[in-house]
Amino acid sequence: MADIAESRIAGVSPGGVRDPYLVKILICFLLKSVGRPLTEQQLIDILGGAETVNYFLLTSTFAELKRLGHLREREGKYTLTSLGEETAERLSSELPVTLRERVLGTVRDLREKNRRERETSVSVSEREEGCRVDFSFHDGELELMRLSLYAPDRPQAEQLKSALLRQYQQLYIDLIGRLTHPPQE
Repeated sequence: MADIAESRIAGVSPGGVRDPYLVKILICFLLKSVGRPLTEQQLIDILGGAETVNYFLLTSTFAELKRLGHLREREGKYTLTSLGEETAERLSSELPVTLRERVLGTVRDLREKNRRERETSVSVSEREEGCRVDFSFHDGELELMRLSLYAPDRPQAEQLKSALLRQYQQLYIDLIGRLTHPPQE
């Protein structure tokens, strides 16, 4: 029944799925786990990004789920029908635990990336004397922090950019704490 790949084949890592039956279950499991509508591209990004399912198998299986009535489309986003919900509830146990964990880990990573993109903006501009890294942390319209840093070269500027994107929340907390509670001398 389950044809789990043991070697890297067509963009699918070891432990990936090549069986259309399991791909159908996986798509239903993913939509149920996320709990909100997703576009077809988001599904492709999640399952293809985790190297879980080959792109062609994924898109053909997705089309089959639509045809069979497992999915409902509204404004380009998909949710499960009652049949899709039932498939996810009754059959997701057929998916290997490691596969479910990998998919859910990819979902968490994408949520984190989307949150970072909503809350921050960062750019690197080259100057004659080096590079400037401009960073902003915001909550909607409210800008919480703006920071410009100098870097002598592009590699260091990219390193600063990456560190800011990874650690901006802690930097903000530390900076506010340091400024509002200066060290006692």
